[in-house]
Amino acid sequence: MALEFAFSSDQEAFRAAVRAFLQKEVAPVVSRMDETEEFPAASVRRMQEEGYFGIPVPEEDGGLGLGKVGYCIFLEELGKVDASHGVIVGAHTSLGTTPLLYYGTAEQKRRWLAPAARGEKLLAFSLTEPGSGSDSGAVHTVAEREGDRWSITGTKIYVSNGREADTVVLIAANDPKRGANGGVTAFLVDRGTPGFSVGRCEKKMGLHGSSTAELVLDHVAVGPEHVLGEVGKGFHVAMTALDVGRVSLAAASLGGMQAATQEALQFAQNRTQFGLPISEYEVIQFKLADMAMKIHALRFMVYHAAARQDRMGTDPTAWNRLERQEKTRESATVKCLASEWASEVIDEALQIHGGLGYIRGTPIERAYRDARISEIFEGTNEIQRLVVARDLLARGL
Repeated sequence: MALEFAFSSDQEAFRAAVRAFLQKEVAPVVSRMDETEEFPAASVRRMQEEGYFGIPVPEEDGGLGLGKVGYCIFLEELGKVDASHGVIVGAHTSLGTTPLLYYGTAEQKRRWLAPAARGEKLLAFSLTEPGSGSDSGAVHTVAEREGDRWSITGTKIYVSNGREADTVVLIAANDPKRGANGGVTAFLVDRGTPGFSVGRCEKKMGLHGSSTAELVLDHVAVGPEHVLGEVGKGFHVAMTALDVGRVSLAAASLGGMQAATQEALQFAQNRTQFGLPISEYEVIQFKLADMAMKIHALRFMVYHAAARQDRMGTDPTAWNRLERQEKTRESATVKCLASEWASEVIDEALQIHGGLGYIRGTPIERAYRDARISEIFEGTNEIQRLVVARDLLARGL
């Protein structure tokens, strides 16, 4: 595979437009949003109006048709401004529209994907339960056949966008004894369906603008048109979505690292101690150098992975086994390194700021709180290492 990558003039123009938009529409609300812990409905609405909730979705399905590379450009720029907005977009696009785009029927794309890509509906994705997290095949929410329909009962937790979503891509067990191998199915569950309700919304350390909700399903009845992909193949639907989500999460981490480094660089050049700007001291210079090197390396990894996904297309039946394995290993690698490097870079940026970095309400303090979850959600980094190790043992380097 070719290792060179360059952005096209159209992609650079898209980045410039996104950057200007985010500075105007999102940056001014972030501090207030973080303090009040309220969903940023107005700025989300503006992003939807611009089509930013359907960036990788083809134009014929209601999106902008800019692929995973375009989507990562957007999330990188958004990551520089605010992580909460990035999670809202990511939960909708990576985890919501991806399963519909890759596995949806023509009618499902018309009914659910196109409105979501146009920004008319908000999506969420639900896999985690009180008794299953990293063990994603151990699903206890049950989907039972009742004639040609399904009745879903159970509780889901930690659902990003769960409080606001119009539709949830939800994984339930159609045959609990079979587990991930044929025993779970993906369903499309609409808000307002009888028996479906939003329970507790978590108070979190960071990401104060995004909701993290409990979903309760009490004999929620859905028809066969709500089954996404094949019955019993829900684990494949979920893992495909997570492969996409892990790369885009890395793009958002890349943006957060850049913002933190820029803040630290500016502070170091203006903060004077012992008669010199602290940027003149080798200990600070080495910190900044390490931060910049991680950013440089991650940028290549993110866009290499995104470009691979674009080349593979959106039809899983066309992928061979090797392509699937390479995509999954690369996604796990990029997500793991990005989330850990982001935490390290933001921690060093806070250290350079000294006491000021610890003050509530500063950009660095907010970034520090927001970044920590990236090592946990969309698959803990322990799971990412397990994915990489198993593939390494099976295929070698």
